[in-house]
Amino acid sequence: MVGGVPSGWMRRILFILVLITGLLLIAMFANAPPLSSLQPFTARSWKTLHSRFVSFVIGKNWSNKSDEQLFDVSEISGPFHSPWSWVCNEERCERRAVRSSRTTLATCAATCGGNSRLIWPSPTGKTFLSKDHVAFHIQQIDFSLIDSPDQEVTNLLEKAREVFLGNVRSLIKVPNAKARSTIDNFIIYLSPGESKDAKLSLNTDESYKLKISLRGKLLEAKITAKTYYGVRHGLETLSQMIWWDETAGKQGMLRVLSQATIEDKPKFPYRGLLIDTGRQYFPIDELKRVIDGMSASKLNTFHWHLTDSQSFPFDSAIFPEMARWGAYSGEQVYTPEDVRDLVHYARIRGIRILIEIDSPAHAGAGWQWGPEHGLGELSLCIDQMPWPSYCGEPNCGQLNPINEHSYRIIQGLYKELLDLTEVRDIIHLGGDEVNLDCWAQYSNITSAMQAQNITDLYALWGDFEMKLMLRILKVNQDKVPQAVIVWSSPLTKKPHIAAYFDPKVHVIQSWGASSWQETQDLLEDGFRVILSHVDGWYLDCGFGRWRETGEAACGEYRTWQTVYNHRPWRDYPQKQWNLILGGEAAIWSEQVGQASLGPRLWPRASALAERLWSDLPANGYSVEENVYTRLSTHMDILTARGLKIEAMWPHWCSQNPGKCL
Repeated sequence: MVGGVPSGWMRRILFILVLITGLLLIAMFANAPPLSSLQPFTARSWKTLHSRFVSFVIGKNWSNKSDEQLFDVSEISGPFHSPWSWVCNEERCERRAVRSSRTTLATCAATCGGNSRLIWPSPTGKTFLSKDHVAFHIQQIDFSLIDSPDQEVTNLLEKAREVFLGNVRSLIKVPNAKARSTIDNFIIYLSPGESKDAKLSLNTDESYKLKISLRGKLLEAKITAKTYYGVRHGLETLSQMIWWDETAGKQGMLRVLSQATIEDKPKFPYRGLLIDTGRQYFPIDELKRVIDGMSASKLNTFHWHLTDSQSFPFDSAIFPEMARWGAYSGEQVYTPEDVRDLVHYARIRGIRILIEIDSPAHAGAGWQWGPEHGLGELSLCIDQMPWPSYCGEPNCGQLNPINEHSYRIIQGLYKELLDLTEVRDIIHLGGDEVNLDCWAQYSNITSAMQAQNITDLYALWGDFEMKLMLRILKVNQDKVPQAVIVWSSPLTKKPHIAAYFDPKVHVIQSWGASSWQETQDLLEDGFRVILSHVDGWYLDCGFGRWRETGEAACGEYRTWQTVYNHRPWRDYPQKQWNLILGGEAAIWSEQVGQASLGPRLWPRASALAERLWSDLPANGYSVEENVYTRLSTHMDILTARGLKIEAMWPHWCSQNPGKCL
């Protein structure tokens, strides 16, 4: 006997344990997949498992433990080891199972495919990307400013440097990884040229040249441009040529191409995105995330539709009554400091903030305080019912065209906003969807028309636009802007357009369907246009109606392929293309909240960005495989930078390029 147990019983117990263990091992290997398939698995410690099993069988210390405690997977699981690797085959990454060294999808994508394989939007000039790359640490990056004639440009470059490093840092999955770098230094040379203008304009040269070369163990990247904005775009492109390789060393490491040459410039000078904060309020931090996505995609104009008839969220220092009467709440306002902060944030990232206070229509909330202050009715038809008779959606509101105080207030608001944004070469005045029946019901308006020999309501509308224009010139330091933008409307059609708008000054933002004659007529009349066709670039459509009366939806969802393939200038005479300043996608916010803003924008706004920067040929309704894979990679970059995006396809398609198309 040993410890009160007969030795025969002990031998039987040991024999049974050995037999059961052997059967378990046989079963495991019998059910295991063949080595050729190598399905992903989690390694387990058989020593620990066997010890737990013996303890369970012989009853040692198990009576007070649950089965989950006895077999705690967290204690017997090892690190995750994926067997998958990617190899380049006929310019496409293919997933394969391997037994030893692996190549990550990111590394394969960086070295496999055409010369624009990594960059979004695709470069428009000479491009060469090598398949060679080096591993490095972010601490090895250093910057050298070759020339900068202006202190403000130098300050912007310093900020752009920090943004670049932040974007690279977002790729790092293991901070302070101990892998060994294959280079000694990574120096980035920045040359912004001789331009002293730190503000973006329609004439700004946004071109750049980027060259990466490896000399021994010194990696050099040289970005040469003629303006700060070209340098910034070059830094964005360079950041897209850097990726994280988790197989480098034991913890992973950053990699970058070691040879590259790129010459690049945009096709269109105006590449915009409209965000509507009148119908829904979005915090400044949320708007900054939009700026981040625009910057990554080289869009350059944040069209801020700041107010609308539903709310007036701008807390004006000159007219505080506007937000007091018009904001949804005291927390849902933008202060002058907020505007200034967003402007600075955007300028560093190559973007202008273009603020619109729509008028004379879309002016309800915020304009009700006139009678209380002895200023009369500043706006008419506010919240008037039945609303379909007086506006496109509730609530209604339209500025009073015969009240001088209305002009004075909007003049003061624009002065304040122009001072905050410092964007004076482009001014957006709104000017769409005026309801003439609203004005027609007021006898004092019809009497004033007769006294001024204004013959019809279109003439009254045109008179409003001309008076507003004169006031805008006063607050713009008596300088005529390069572009005074108004929305397309009945007033921008014949015969009215020639009477009230000047093709040398006014730019028409054409938002009607691309099948309409509207855009073509504007070009024939010699007007410059910004294209925002509702059937191609309205990103709020496709979510059904939000009310039971009237038109409450704008059709089907515009997929990113629809946005990408919309290339309307092909239908216009080539001699008129110089009148097309560019395009803009709009996301009106009737059905867009804070949680959905990002996914509604990305990847669709990025698709617009390549259309306006590169204007690659589009083939009907199909999109080339290269576009899918590059856009998918770009979405990974936006995700790493903290943006919320909409999925393009099942993630399996990203890991198996070409198999889903």
